[in-house]
Amino acid sequence: MGSNFYSLEEAIAKLGKSRSTFIREVNSGLIPYHLEKGKRRGKVYPKIAIDALAEIEEEKKPKTHLPKIDFSSSTPADMWQEIQIGIQLYGEDDIVPYKKILQWREINDEMHMSVKDEGNQVVAYSCLMPLNEEIMLPLLRDEIRERDIPNDSIRQWTDPGLSVYVSSATVKPTGDINKDSRYGRYLLTKTIKWALNLNRQYDIKNWYGIGATKEGQSLFERLGFSEVVSVHNGERKGYVLQNTRRPVKIINSFLKEIQ
Repeated sequence: MGSNFYSLEEAIAKLGKSRSTFIREVNSGLIPYHLEKGKRRGKVYPKIAIDALAEIEEEKKPKTHLPKIDFSSSTPADMWQEIQIGIQLYGEDDIVPYKKILQWREINDEMHMSVKDEGNQVVAYSCLMPLNEEIMLPLLRDEIRERDIPNDSIRQWTDPGLSVYVSSATVKPTGDINKDSRYGRYLLTKTIKWALNLNRQYDIKNWYGIGATKEGQSLFERLGFSEVVSVHNGERKGYVLQNTRRPVKIINSFLKEIQ
């Protein structure tokens, strides 16, 4: 009988589970076992059944694996990496200088989030900025750029009647299209959930964003934003979301779609 069964330790190793999880699933009827009649101990586990369970679990795994990643508040070191990624993608003229980013962080240290891999390297990042309402239209009209935002225009999340600027959602290209796509979906999912959480916690009246590419414009429109500005023959469009209660269903539907 022994050649047809795994011991407890062998079955645990085969399924890649912790001992406590394995025993709990055995007791719940999720893992088959054999126990000789009249005995209370000495369970063994049929190899055919355990192998089949292991194969099913393996088939459920995505073909391309992402390393373990983390979405968390950006540190000054993370921000330096984010700037280098931005320069690589957009050129230095469109990137806020590091000193100014640090000054902004001194005013409000909860505006920047980053996605980091197992090596603690930034692979994606996003930024949501509570700003004075007066600065929004000049930004959308391309009359000023982000690097021109005055420090005194930045507000605290606890201030009343906030207007929030969706500054960025950027993925560092890896050369692997599938990996970049999955990093992008992860970043969007986390950033949208972050925004929804902020909207529940604080007094936010308007959300603004700029679509500088067809993809960015499509994303804002799918999330329920309305176009309010179009410049450079439609290559750059400004958007606003004024009533966040109305598009919540749209946003939740979008989240399900990209996950």
